[in-house]
Amino acid sequence: MNKLLALLSALVVLPVYAADEYTAPAQPAAAAQPATATQPIAQTKSTGVVARAQFTSEIQDREPVDKVSSLINDKNRIYYFSEIKDASNQKLTHRWEHNGKVMSETSFDIGGDRWRVFSNKTLDPSQTGEWKVSVVDEAGSTLGTNTFTYEIAKAPATNLPATAPAAADQPAATTPQKY
Repeated sequence: MNKLLALLSALVVLPVYAADEYTAPAQPAAAAQPATATQPIAQTKSTGVVARAQFTSEIQDREPVDKVSSLINDKNRIYYFSEIKDASNQKLTHRWEHNGKVMSETSFDIGGDRWRVFSNKTLDPSQTGEWKVSVVDEAGSTLGTNTFTYEIAKAPATNLPATAPAAADQPAATTPQKY
């Protein structure tokens, strides 16, 4: 009788044990699926958009005062303004490049759904050529880009002939006088 009870006990425990064994491997696989499914969502998370961006000679009341597309190298400071939408709680960067080489980066913590930021650069007059600023998110994706040209100031024309002398047979020009 004791053997029969022991056998029956084993049969009652066996299905429970078998059920536990059966579901145990399924749980890690099920747990791995949501993690994999969540991973692409994190990668495709919206990083916001650049609603406006431009170079300017000055910022007043958090707004650009003008739009600069080229700058003569007798000026040495320029600002880059950008208005960012739908990127709150993210960090974005203004990446300044000269002729393809990164010259500086300024990062910003975006604090709301509409956020205006600006950075500036003091330019060396010898750094003429194309300048580019890119708005870059934390993943390294570029959200927007603008360029301007830093140009050499044109020297004033020299050695130009003065007004042509009057011909001998023509009267000299006189200044009208008032009486």
